[in-house]
Amino acid sequence: MRLFRVISPGQVVSEATAAAVGTFVSRREPLATAPFGRYTSGPVKVPHDSSGSASPQAHGPGGETLTLNAPAKINLNLLVGPPRSDGYHPIDSYVARITLCDTVELAARDDARVTIECLGADCGPGPSNLAYRAAAALAGLPGKKAPGVDIRLTKRIPPGAGLGGGSSDAATVLMGLNRLWGLDLSPAALASVAAGLGSDVPLFLGPPAVRMTGRGEIVQPAEVFDFWSILCLPALHVPTPAVYRQFDALPAVALTQLDGAILAGPPSAWRGRLVNQLTPAAHAVCPALDAWRDQLARLRLPVCLSGSGAAMFILFDDETSARSAMESLGAPVRDVCQVVQLSPV
Repeated sequence: MRLFRVISPGQVVSEATAAAVGTFVSRREPLATAPFGRYTSGPVKVPHDSSGSASPQAHGPGGETLTLNAPAKINLNLLVGPPRSDGYHPIDSYVARITLCDTVELAARDDARVTIECLGADCGPGPSNLAYRAAAALAGLPGKKAPGVDIRLTKRIPPGAGLGGGSSDAATVLMGLNRLWGLDLSPAALASVAAGLGSDVPLFLGPPAVRMTGRGEIVQPAEVFDFWSILCLPALHVPTPAVYRQFDALPAVALTQLDGAILAGPPSAWRGRLVNQLTPAAHAVCPALDAWRDQLARLRLPVCLSGSGAAMFILFDDETSARSAMESLGAPVRDVCQVVQLSPV
């Protein structure tokens, strides 16, 4: 089992740095014409190449395209410590990727420009979007040629749900552009860039299940049973910074991480032992979580929060058990739930 650690994370890509790759204006269409919410960014004015110098003219797409899945994650067990001197909270979490995915489409350009289009959710202004910043980070690497790219995100992972959708999109862009642009960056080099983008981004570069420690930059493969799950996605946005502030205001509780070896067995043997130390803080920040948790608890099975919420899940040993339990839920709850499984990749 290989232990990977980023010793010197790449510099965080600021909005100013990201904007150097292309200047953006935003356009939001009315919900009447874009029922799922649509955000489109497009380059204007003079494009820039990876060195920051102006290109004389935009030359349009370069040809090759990639279409990739960006899977969500759930935190099976999440322990959190008090903030460190650098402001980060140390975490210790077993994390598994699941089959709920965004779609990332990358189309190569030959004019060093980066554009982004987001369908299915409002992903925010282009230069602040993690997927865009991932492309900008690679374009800014010394000695590497970045031909440019059109990024198209189709969002299915809701934001503010504790599922890592933005981080997964960013990691997928890093892996895809490493291939599309022929950068030949090593896994360690990609992970260094990922760590500079956000604490959750490196975990999406590794295997489907990992143990992550530090602030998230230390990633170790884990063996986890091929579980199935009911994933509940209430229409609630739980802001992560607020949850951590509330966590810091609560009495500190030191817990010991469970023995990861048990996760290789059926979840019916260990799902009752899972802990998420952010759960009390998340419910304090968003009391509406209580009602959803109570509805799921009618199944008389452990209900877990992923990350800082709002997504909740129940684990099962097999698909039949998960779908049977799903059918027994009342319509209002069932309508915001779906059955997923451990991602194969």
